Amino acid sequence: MSKETPTGLGTRLAVVGVLAISCLAYAFPWKSYGIPMPFENGEYKLGLDLHGGVELDYKIDLEEAKKKGGDYNEKNVVEGLKSIVEKRVNSLGTAEPTIQTASYGGESHIVVQIPTQNFAGEDLTEEQKQAKNSEYIAKAKETIGKVVRLEFKEKKASITDADRAERKAIAEAAAKEAASAKDFAVIGKKYRDGYENVEYAAGSGTVGELPLQFAFTGVENVAETQVTDAFASQKSGSLTLGEDGKVAPVAGAAGFSVVRVSKVSGTGTGTVFEYEGIFVDERPSEWTLAKTVDGKALDERYLMNASVSFNQGFQPQIELLFNNDGAKIFGELTKRMVGQQLAIFVGGQMLTDPVVQTTISDGKAVITGNYTPESAKQLANDINTGIVPAPIYLTSERAIDAKIGGDSLNVIVNAGLIGLLAIVVFLVAIYRVSGLLAGLALVIYGIILLALVKAFGIVMTLASIAGIILSIGLAIDANVLIFERTKEALREGADLGRAIVSGFEKSWTAIWDSHVTSLTSAIILWIFGISLIKGFGLMLGLGIVLSLFTAMWVSRILILFFGQSYEGRADKFIGLKK
Repeated sequence: MSKETPTGLGTRLAVVGVLAISCLAYAFPWKSYGIPMPFENGEYKLGLDLHGGVELDYKIDLEEAKKKGGDYNEKNVVEGLKSIVEKRVNSLGTAEPTIQTASYGGESHIVVQIPTQNFAGEDLTEEQKQAKNSEYIAKAKETIGKVVRLEFKEKKASITDADRAERKAIAEAAAKEAASAKDFAVIGKKYRDGYENVEYAAGSGTVGELPLQFAFTGVENVAETQVTDAFASQKSGSLTLGEDGKVAPVAGAAGFSVVRVSKVSGTGTGTVFEYEGIFVDERPSEWTLAKTVDGKALDERYLMNASVSFNQGFQPQIELLFNNDGAKIFGELTKRMVGQQLAIFVGGQMLTDPVVQTTISDGKAVITGNYTPESAKQLANDINTGIVPAPIYLTSERAIDAKIGGDSLNVIVNAGLIGLLAIVVFLVAIYRVSGLLAGLALVIYGIILLALVKAFGIVMTLASIAGIILSIGLAIDANVLIFERTKEALREGADLGRAIVSGFEKSWTAIWDSHVTSLTSAIILWIFGISLIKGFGLMLGLGIVLSLFTAMWVSRILILFFGQSYEGRADKFIGLKK
């Protein structure tokens, strides 16, 4: 019938059968149906639109970037921050994140969508899963929004009146900024993260229940959403039992407070105030920026990278690499500060305060200590989080219900099965037995594709599924071309076997051209697209390669093998009208 022997076709058909069954066993979600399997085949990874998760909106403080001087370029700042945020999200090991930049209200933002975890295979209640996801999201927010200002500081020789006046100025600046802002919390967190000994808090209570630093005189007369001026206050230091038998707070640190009453409910002594407050401790930092004689401070502009290395005794240590300008500043500072502490701060929080052992003029420094590989890596990562062009602040958080994603996935799966059935019915109606075999090849294509998706941990999103559907269309197109070329050969008088071989050979050029063109487009989308578009391009490209394989190899084997039984009955096998 053809150049290929029945024995050879039978062997290749058996290989196809084993491949299809193996992939089906691996791809089928046995755990979802409570069916135990002797092998562990993992779970599918779903994107935010199918799985559910959280959307975090971060504002970029471009004003701070401008203050740093240098060659300021807003586009470079935004894109640089986007890249850093993406690295931070990826460090969490989360499923495919969506990270986009946006501009509205004259502000630049970075929007991050993070899928929640599904805890597949873990024996957890819904409450436990929710608790773990809440902890996971909190960790994500902490990692993404970690304060980004990096500073090198030295101990102050003394605390001056000017230092104390500066603390009041900080509170006054916070009050002024909060009064004109829509979200008090954004300003509160900005000052909390940007300065030492500054706190942000929110809560509710009656006048007698409010914390000392926020229970200012006249609170009952403050209108809702009003922000107070900065006022002198005392922070609750501890609790004591009074003569009346009631527990009362004892005044602790003095400072300055800014309060916003967000809601007032009730009347009289039972009036409850919901508040947000910023407390600036009057105690200034004991650290000050380390500066050269000409006033240059060492900060994130000069540090290129922090990494972990090992000394000759295999003890972990942190290596700091400065750029040329940074090397000069660092060299001058270390020459002056031998025997003194030079602390590294990120966002007002001290990470480490090593003692300068010697003058370092080549821009390469090493921090040693009793570090483990894990703690050294953590310190290096924390230092690197400060090497960014501008601070970012979380302005909004929106949870996306996983149930919506689950319902969408069910609809998509049902629609896909109905569509596949419709395609098979069409192929059988037009091309009879060969159409049925092409439909079977299409099913095998789907099984192999799902197995590859699960094996490589590819994250499935609505965009990814759209890429699969499009690649299925190309696979169908290839079969139609093959069948039509086969019919042409039959009309020219060839027997069924030769006509099938001719159909595959003559359609190859057209199939190759269409697949290469589409594959090129998929590669471009994957390289240059954003997260969702990357997913679409990846699945489209994978589907195109696989559809080419199933059309020219799986379909060929099935059609040649079963076509042997239909010699002389081309009308029943391929729907050729006499």
